[in-house]
Formats: sequence, structure tokens, C-alpha cells
Amino acid sequence: MSAIQPPQPPPELIRYVGHRNPARLVEDFELFGRRYRATILDMLPPGWSFEGKRVLDFGCGSGRVLRHFLEEANVAELHGCDIDAASIAWLQQSLSPPMRFFRNEEEPGLPFPDDHFDLIWATSVFSVLTDAWSGWLRELHRVLSEDGVLIVTFVGEGGSEFVAHEPWVEDRVGMNVLAYGVSWDVGGPMVMHSPWWIREHWGRAFDILELRPLTEWGEGLVAMRRRDVSPTVEDLERIDPRDEREVLALRHNLRQVQREGVTVREAHDAELRALQQSWSWRLTRPLRGAARLLEQAQQRVADPRR
Repeated sequence: MSAIQPPQPPPELIRYVGHRNPARLVEDFELFGRRYRATILDMLPPGWSFEGKRVLDFGCGSGRVLRHFLEEANVAELHGCDIDAASIAWLQQSLSPPMRFFRNEEEPGLPFPDDHFDLIWATSVFSVLTDAWSGWLRELHRVLSEDGVLIVTFVGEGGSEFVAHEPWVEDRVGMNVLAYGVSWDVGGPMVMHSPWWIREHWGRAFDILELRPLTEWGEGLVAMRRRDVSPTVEDLERIDPRDEREVLALRHNLRQVQREGVTVREAHDAELRALQQSWSWRLTRPLRGAARLLEQAQQRVADPRR
């Protein structure tokens, strides 16, 4: 581990990367940053060195992982990017130099030439990308060097009970999108991946060097090297109808979406019933009645035939 003690971002930026337990806000931020550092180093090919390399932390947040690589920044060119402007501003003020940071847009596109980075990692990123995952995977393929390594975390078996509230059945998960379209203010969406699905779809653009379905803290990890292909978004998303797992996964995700719809409707109905029992609702009942009468009168004036 790096001997350099990295600065700590303010609590509001720590919360941005998903740490919502006030009692362990700083502790978990520090713990997971160190865990990711150790795992990234462990998944690199034997003999891999940071000397003279270009490295990108894609979706770096407020530097949870990258801040533990300050020592490597003395011999390598380390970059971090994220869509959150406040996090990038803090990093530019606190860790640059020696590192370099920029804000990227939500849609795919990075300001670098082809074959630019020797190492890219993305922690807790593809577990929230619902629509743009294929475009971003294609973009990372473009900027990764021929011998470069891409390391990505994903939510799989270890998150099934917590995220989907159901037992893990790998064949029926595939790429499983939960809480699609939900605001980040209330938790945002979550995406689960089966190892077979990653091998099938991500494997169209990358050679899988190592895939760990389950780590000690619940996430999965995959290390990949760019294949000599030019994949399109359609190539990556294409479903093979001959693969029964693809059909099973689509059916399962549809049933989950239907259940989510029922849950949302029940919550809405409960809120409406609570509102109707409130004093404010009762007190404004005469006003609502008067408003309906006024609306009816206006309609009769506009159309005397009524």
C-alpha cells in the first residue's frame, strides 16, 4: 500500500459514491478504496509495472480508489474522470498535480486518441449504467492500448439478495436492470450481471483474462484485454435467440419490472390515502368543491348547449 496519506474529501462527496451509512461514512470510503487498490494490483498480469504507463480511473468519483495510487503517480501518468462536477473540482484542487482530472459527459466520449491508456479500471460504474453501457464499453475499447488491461467490477451473485431480494440463479440474470429511471436522490438504478453474460457480450470486444464472480465484499471483477476488432453498439447488445439463457433472462427481468410497477402503484395509493385522511385535505375540501363548480360554470358559458 502507498505510504503517502491521501487527503479526505468532504462528506457530501463521499456520499456521492454510495456510502449512505453516517456511522461508517469515512471508514467505508477508506476501506473500499484500499480493497480496490489491492484487487487491481492482484489482477494485473505478472511483471506488470506502472513505470512510464498511462492509467485511467473511469468514474473516479471523489477519488475513492485513485487517491491510494499517489506513490505510483511519481512514475506513471494517472488520470481520473467522472460526470460529477463537484467531485472533479475537489480532485483538481486536492490531487492535481500529480494526477490529472476531467469531467466527462453522461454519453460516451473521451478526449483521448486511440490506444492511449495502458490500464483502465472502472469500479462501481457498470453496475449503474443502464442504457449507455455498450457505448462506454466501446469507447474504453478504443482508448485502451493493444496490450492494455481493463478491470471492471460488477454486481452478481453477492448482490442478489441485497439488490434483487431473491436467490441467485445465474442463468436467469444476464444483464438485469432494476429500478430503471429511478432518481439518484433515492438510490438510482442498479444493474446486475451474470458471468456467462459478460463472457458472451463483453467478450465480443475483449479477451477475458480473469473473471472472479464473487469477492470477499460481494462484488465480482473481470480483467480484460482488447481484441483486435471494431465492435459496434449493436454488436455488443445483440442477443442470440438460440441461447436459452438470453430468453430466460429477458423474461425474468420483465417480471421484475412488472413487480416494481405494482410496488410503485401501491406506494402511490398508500400516500394518497394518507393525504386524504390529513387535516389539510379535509380543510381544503370546500375549496376543491368550489373549484369544480367554477370550472363547470366556465364550461357552460363557453358552450351553452351543455
